Amino acid sequence: MTTSEPDSFANAAWVVRALERRVAVNEAVGVLRGWQDCDAGQALADLTGDTGPAGRDAEAARIAAVVNAQADGTADPDYGGWA
Repeated sequence: MTTSEPDSFANAAWVVRALERRVAVNEAVGVLRGWQDCDAGQALADLTGDTGPAGRDAEAARIAAVVNAQADGTADPDYGGWA
C-alpha cells in the first residue's frame, strides 16, 4: 500500500505540528522548573493541571509569550546587532 503525495505532506505537517507542541511544552516545563524550583514531574503536572493536552498546550504558549515579552535579545553576549 502506498500513500499519495498529498497524504505524505499532510502526515509530515502533522508530525511537525506535534513536534512544535512537544518543544513548547518542554520549554515551558524548563521555565516552570526555574520559576518554582521544582523537578520536571512537578512542573509538568502544574503545567497540565486538570485541563488535559489542549489546556497544557495553551498554557505552554502563554508561558512562552510571557518569557518572550520579558526577554532582552541584546542580553546575549554573542549579540552583535544582528537582530
